[in-house]
Amino acid sequence: KTDIWVTVNLPSPSIELHDVVRRRMPFPSFQSLAEMLCIDEELLGKHMGISSELLLNATTVFFFFGESQRLYGLIVALQASCELFEGDVQAARAFLLSPLRCFNSKAPLEMLITDEGASAVIDLIGQLEHGVLT
Repeated sequence: KTDIWVTVNLPSPSIELHDVVRRRMPFPSFQSLAEMLCIDEELLGKHMGISSELLLNATTVFFFFGESQRLYGLIVALQASCELFEGDVQAARAFLLSPLRCFNSKAPLEMLITDEGASAVIDLIGQLEHGVLT
């Protein structure tokens, strides 16, 4: 079983993780996500609403609260996708990066920029896990 939380060096969903998000997520977790998704950090930043200036700033160690929340949503979606595809990270990656009709031809990754979009992605994964076609 793939544990995305371990891969990005964050605690599993818990009070401790809540505190990490509140205090601001560390930049290396973002880098690990980009590596796992096999996409450029600037492109991932664009999808997550993180400015390229912030990513290029050599002193960046932590993200701001809003950015940390969006990255948390991405990690939750990636973990759920990995579970949907029985630990196959490449299948989870393909799912998150593929445009879907139910999202008006947007990829699930593009939906994660808002709380509502993140909820829609998680709901879709739950429906697929339970065999509910949308």
